[in-house]
Amino acid sequence: MASRSTSLTTAIAVGSRRIPDPVLWTAALGLIAIGSALIAALFQELGAPMAAGIHHDFLAFFAAGRLVLEGRPGDLYDAAAITAIQRTVIPTPVGANGYMPFINPPFAAVAFAPIAALPAEGARLAWALLSLGMLIVAGVSIARPLPPRERVATALLVVLSFPAYHSLAEGQWSAAMLLGGVAALAAARRGSWRLAGLALATWWLKPQLVVLPLLALAMDRRWSAVAWTILGGVGLMILSLPFTGVAIYVQYVGYLVQVAVSHFNGAGVVVRSVWEGELGTSEGLNGMLVGFFGQGAVTVVDVLWAALVVGLVALWLAAAAMERPGFGSAAGRRMIAAGVGVVLLVNPNLFIQDCVLVFLLLPAMWPLPARDAWRAVVGVAVLAAVVLLDQPLGSHLFTILLLAVVVWLCGSTLAHHLRPAVRGRLTA
Repeated sequence: MASRSTSLTTAIAVGSRRIPDPVLWTAALGLIAIGSALIAALFQELGAPMAAGIHHDFLAFFAAGRLVLEGRPGDLYDAAAITAIQRTVIPTPVGANGYMPFINPPFAAVAFAPIAALPAEGARLAWALLSLGMLIVAGVSIARPLPPRERVATALLVVLSFPAYHSLAEGQWSAAMLLGGVAALAAARRGSWRLAGLALATWWLKPQLVVLPLLALAMDRRWSAVAWTILGGVGLMILSLPFTGVAIYVQYVGYLVQVAVSHFNGAGVVVRSVWEGELGTSEGLNGMLVGFFGQGAVTVVDVLWAALVVGLVALWLAAAAMERPGFGSAAGRRMIAAGVGVVLLVNPNLFIQDCVLVFLLLPAMWPLPARDAWRAVVGVAVLAAVVLLDQPLGSHLFTILLLAVVVWLCGSTLAHHLRPAVRGRLTA
């Protein structure tokens, strides 16, 4: 089992044992240098007034927080109300609809309200610093099992990765979700399933990401984790009710359904929809297919997406039936890592910032021998970095490589368990 574990981890980590440490360190230091330059440029941008161009997701959160402060939570999903506040920051149109829509739950707007009390530029800087702090905590936590030198480099690779930079630039929630995912895995490893569920509740910020983890936990009969994930989400809603009321949550459910549907009807290219954007710039299976066939090829994309999702989930379920996901063995941990990959690939709204969640592959696989762990770190860091190439090239390398990793992990598990049976039949 030990040799099989080593070979699998090495494959995830970009390579074989023939890749020498100097090459791995060159790649790691190169990624850290690029990330440092990006962060330096970002803080120059954060010090200037917001202007038309790129990095406008923050406007949606700022406007939503302002609506809560103004006592108008019922307007959170009203285009005119959101636009009016955004135009006080940047007068010119931004986004596919001329503004950035708010599509997170109402409790997210309540959580953002204290930051939205600041002027826009100050609020953006404050949120970036808070998010950077969460990234640092997550990076340090992921790197904790490694030797000192690799530990420092790993934390930097997480914090300075391109998806992390993009999350900070856009003002997205990805840092909070990465930290929640790291905490959930750490609690589950200790057998603290209630705490794992509470940590996973952070993923209600983007409900499409929490569905598959909940189903996997239910299949494994981890009912306390399921219950506390749901209770955590309910708790966030209850805490926000004095500021939002109940009606907006009812409205949000319908709005969320419409947003989900828009990802499968062309997102505004074929017919008008609540959410409009360039799906081809997203990652995940849906983004890859839209990138290859075009946003107007709705039927082709939807049919292929459904087939790929069913096939991928079925493959993981088959492998999980052979090797139960869990932290007690290397094989079980690999199935958890493969599950993380499936969640990301199936997400129809996987934009650059949320690709930082790919770093959850690492704590899912710990512990590993020090040499293999470092290879895994560099491999996942390279996987996260290829997102930078996907934008100008439209190549969707991130999705293709992550899909290959998941298929290989699941396929290897199936082959390992089926090979003795096949060999027995051939020799009988």
